[in-house]
Amino acid sequence: MRLSTASYGLLLICVCLIIRLELSWLTAYSRRGQAEAPAAEQAREYYELYENIWKDLVYFPIPESTEDPEAEVSFENSWMFERTYGGSYGHEGTDLMPSVEKSGYYPVLSMTDGVVENIGWLEKGGWRIGIRSVHDVYFYYAHLSSYAEEFRKGDVVSAGQLLGYMGDTGYGKEEGTTGQFPVHLHVGIYVRNEEIPELAVNPYWFLRYLEQHKLKYSFS
Repeated sequence: MRLSTASYGLLLICVCLIIRLELSWLTAYSRRGQAEAPAAEQAREYYELYENIWKDLVYFPIPESTEDPEAEVSFENSWMFERTYGGSYGHEGTDLMPSVEKSGYYPVLSMTDGVVENIGWLEKGGWRIGIRSVHDVYFYYAHLSSYAEEFRKGDVVSAGQLLGYMGDTGYGKEEGTTGQFPVHLHVGIYVRNEEIPELAVNPYWFLRYLEQHKLKYSFS
């Protein structure tokens, strides 16, 4: 469902307010076990990191089908919900759940321009691809059923480029493990600075923003 201009503007205001609250948590989290830094300086640094995410975003990762109006996705704010595979930990991402639960059905597009930094199998993430954006943000797409092409580290990708297809791979040491959870796409977003090489941020609000920026794609 498309939002009206007024509703869209209200959504952006809400997103900015919520991200401001999350940045407060992010600053506190990153400073655990470190020497205290001036609060204003620390906050400014993380606002700049978040600003880099906004600069990179172009498209929602799942396009609209030109042939199947029932092919939609939904998602909730599951940030830091408990996950228990291999131990208890927080969910560092957002899961896009399909209305048509069929592996290999939904195309997955790059949200940004960037370069392939990681590709291949992960025990938790299954077949995944990680894109390092122009502004040094890492976008992580997991549980793919397959890749669109034989990507290699260092390959340049464009926003809207087909990366692969939504699946249910992962949660297994053996490559190709499937069926351990429903079909979905896990999206993760990570920033970094000199002190922290990999810091997860909540993708939910960025994805809510990108809902208004969907490409149309032929699949049925």
